[in-house]
Amino acid sequence: MKWIGGFLVLVGVAGGTPGAGALAATAAGDAANAAHSSSASEQTCRACHSIDTTKVGPPFRAISERYQGDPDAVAKLKKSMLEGSSGKWNTGAQMPPNPISPADAERFSHWILGIK
Repeated sequence: MKWIGGFLVLVGVAGGTPGAGALAATAAGDAANAAHSSSASEQTCRACHSIDTTKVGPPFRAISERYQGDPDAVAKLKKSMLEGSSGKWNTGAQMPPNPISPADAERFSHWILGIK
């Protein structure tokens, strides 16, 4: 783990290249989640979000449910991950911008929307 931009980030090593590793994510026995391979930057998201339990931010499943049927959902989630957001869930918490690439943010947005 290391601090990057004020965030504690889990850094993996694969093939000898720091940061190139992927971590297998598991939570609540969710088969879709267990099969998902998450980047180290996505682990930052998991500090405040889980699959089914409200932590600092809403659960990924609740996010998925809220955006089902929204044709702009991927763009909205990606923007929130990259730029931060506040006031959408009435938690009083503000999600800061995250150290995640645009490609990872888009892939992770699709993954969140696939949670049933």
